[in-house]
Amino acid sequence: MDTLTISDLVGSSQYEAVADDSLKDEDNVAWVMVLEPPIRDEWIERISWIRLVDRLAENELFDTNSSEFQKVYIGWQRLLHQGRVEPDCAHREVLTGIRNRWFGQPSTGSDRLPIQAWARFLEATARYHQPHLVIERFADHQKMLEELSGSCFQTLPFLTEKYWQSTCAFGALDQFFNNLRDMREDAQQGICYLPTELLNHFGVSRDEILNLVACQNPNYARMMRFWLDDYLPTFRQKVDELLIADDLHPSWRIWRDWSFYRYHRIERVFRRCNFDYVQFPAVYWAEVRRDLPLLLSQVCREHCPAPITTSHQSLQSEEEFAVPSILLEISDKAVRVVEMVLSLFQWQTGDRIGLSEA
Repeated sequence: MDTLTISDLVGSSQYEAVADDSLKDEDNVAWVMVLEPPIRDEWIERISWIRLVDRLAENELFDTNSSEFQKVYIGWQRLLHQGRVEPDCAHREVLTGIRNRWFGQPSTGSDRLPIQAWARFLEATARYHQPHLVIERFADHQKMLEELSGSCFQTLPFLTEKYWQSTCAFGALDQFFNNLRDMREDAQQGICYLPTELLNHFGVSRDEILNLVACQNPNYARMMRFWLDDYLPTFRQKVDELLIADDLHPSWRIWRDWSFYRYHRIERVFRRCNFDYVQFPAVYWAEVRRDLPLLLSQVCREHCPAPITTSHQSLQSEEEFAVPSILLEISDKAVRVVEMVLSLFQWQTGDRIGLSEA
């Protein structure tokens, strides 16, 4: 019997979309699969809700005949305002799960926080999944990140009210790096999340980004250095409270440290590519395939993270990553997970995702 992956369980490839996001989901949350079952199940439940909304909204953006996201949104509005899920509504199983999780018992103000966050997330998804979206100002860009991923992160399980605001900042930071990682993919779909204010200041046109020729403009590198050296730190500073927190739920500590290692990898590879967002995916995803088994083995061995990074330093040198002897220390359970990840990604070597494209 094959070992299930997180991408198997959250519908990474069940819906038509711009790309198969299985590798992205493994990069983001493969660690969830090594949690104890009751904890793991709550994370998978929430991640699957988010993944469904994201994919259906993406489908609507590129397929004018699709209306599945709107159906989910209408069903959610009825649940929010009337407290019920209609028997014949679309995606009834998901809406019923949301009702049972958040609407089952009389709630306090604190209990209703994830409901409010989910409402903001769906509203933002409807607002920002629009054709020819243009973000005008820096303030608009920050608002988008907070309303989309910030609200989304606030719906995740085992979050305490104490870290409500810093979690929103964590989500915004996560979206910043995802947008950086996906610049080429987004551009090929006619999407550029860089604000007009930034592009105009540095003399880079939106069309250059969309046509994959921005790197030929000498101003582009200057713009991206500003984006990473001056603008990005404003997001990182808002997550400081979460970075030093020692009373987070154990799953949140893994989530935080795994994520910051991922952010460091995205930024390091992006700089190593000289900000070339066209060649970046080939280099980055090759490194992800190499990293994942060893990162999973670390989580499995300790069942809570060693400090993968809170100072934007690499977990291990590239030479250390190449040494397979560390795999000998992995438990039987971890071996199964590692073998699963390796088999999942081996087929993606070569022309589809590989250094041959760089």
